[in-house]
Amino acid sequence: MAEKKTITVFGGTGFIARNLIAKLAKKGFKIIVPTRNPYLHGYLKPMGEPGQIEVLKFNPFNFSNLNEFIKSSEIVVNCIGVLFEKKNQKFDHIHHLFPKFLTSILDKEITKKFIHISALGVNKNSNSLYIKSKFQGEEAIINNYKNSIIVRPSIVFGINDNFFNLFNKLINLLPIIPLAGAKTKFQPCYVGDVTDAIIKIIEQINPNKVYELGGPKIYTFKELIETLLVSLKKKRFIIELPDFAARLQAKIMQLLPNPLLTEDQLEILKSDNTCSNQYPGFKELGISTRTVETVLPNYIFSQVIR
Repeated sequence: MAEKKTITVFGGTGFIARNLIAKLAKKGFKIIVPTRNPYLHGYLKPMGEPGQIEVLKFNPFNFSNLNEFIKSSEIVVNCIGVLFEKKNQKFDHIHHLFPKFLTSILDKEITKKFIHISALGVNKNSNSLYIKSKFQGEEAIINNYKNSIIVRPSIVFGINDNFFNLFNKLINLLPIIPLAGAKTKFQPCYVGDVTDAIIKIIEQINPNKVYELGGPKIYTFKELIETLLVSLKKKRFIIELPDFAARLQAKIMQLLPNPLLTEDQLEILKSDNTCSNQYPGFKELGISTRTVETVLPNYIFSQVIR
């Protein structure tokens, strides 16, 4: 049997990447996971055989030794991303400058593919700093490295996700759910389907340059919360906030360490988060996708009563 390839996964402790690493390990890949706190993420190693997964100390704000993590990898996957800024965590650095520098030092003789996890709806004209930084990152990647593939998923859900679990906590605290952008449309996709898509892209000889990943069903923001309430077997009043009230809510919430809503996210909610149908996606990759209703009840309720 031919020896499996070496793959570096940046952002390997995140939601999508953890699920991806588990599947890569089963397929026999040797996996390098750079992370700021390797001692806190030793749980990644048992996903593979002894020595198959290396978890190495990495400072995403210091590019000087970045080559050490990619010099032997035939495939590099970048899953690094943040939903809000902090004092030392800026969109431009993480979504733009990091992938720009990373793709500028890739050795095309060794690294055959660079796969970058972006987001649906990226465009240069958005008033959202998050969306703009994602666009600038994509642009830099495409200009720097011809063997790059951009993957743009909508909201990704599954066990330990950052969407339904966050609203689950809110539902447990409040009798009324104040909702900004209630009519904004999303096309959520299951993390298992997303990671299957990434595996397919890794294994394809000549993949496309851009993929848009959206689930089989489109929901408004309000419908997603209503679906969550059904899964939890709970009732709550959902109040659709007008713009001025949403702005006030965001100004207060963004002061929290892990805000549920920021002013930048309000800008994102002004546009639907659905596939443009201008790029291939799950269908072209031969992946049958799952709806929120078929997956959510299998994990969200068990996490509440645990």
